Amino acid sequence: LIVVGHSLFSLPSKRHQIVYTEKKLHHFARKTHFKMPSRRKSIQLSTQELIDVYQWVKQFNLSKDIKNINRDLTDGVLVAEILKHLYPKLVDLHNYTKCYATRNKLVNWQTLNRKVFSRLNIYLDEEMMGDLASGSNGMLEVLLFELMAKYKWENKPSYYQHHEGAQEEGYRGEE
Repeated sequence: LIVVGHSLFSLPSKRHQIVYTEKKLHHFARKTHFKMPSRRKSIQLSTQELIDVYQWVKQFNLSKDIKNINRDLTDGVLVAEILKHLYPKLVDLHNYTKCYATRNKLVNWQTLNRKVFSRLNIYLDEEMMGDLASGSNGMLEVLLFELMAKYKWENKPSYYQHHEGAQEEGYRGEE
């Protein structure tokens, strides 16, 4: 059995600690929709999770260096670039324009939500897109953490098959 720690993936009832078999985890990664929380459901990432997110984002060759995630990623352009690296066939970068006005940033997030996230079974509501466009509540880090987790689950299920300790003792889902 593998133990998955808290996650924002929509699951029936329990959200704190869920135990799954490896087969269910594989199904979970491919079929489960996840809905990002609204600002009323404030989610805090741990310090280690934030470090993991920042290191993960640094590995991508982006058009702009990221100095402040809550400022540099609010227009959605760099998030689209990250998604282009992860899912090259899903993202057309010409759909996203660098902008400073919140209204235009929101248009980029709506385009990402409609054209890319919907194909990845990720759904953002208007309130969440507004939070992402304004860079508030640390939601960009939460979104990036969930994208990182989703990508790792989809592309490295064999990791959990090869680590017996992870199966016997329970693995939280972090590397």
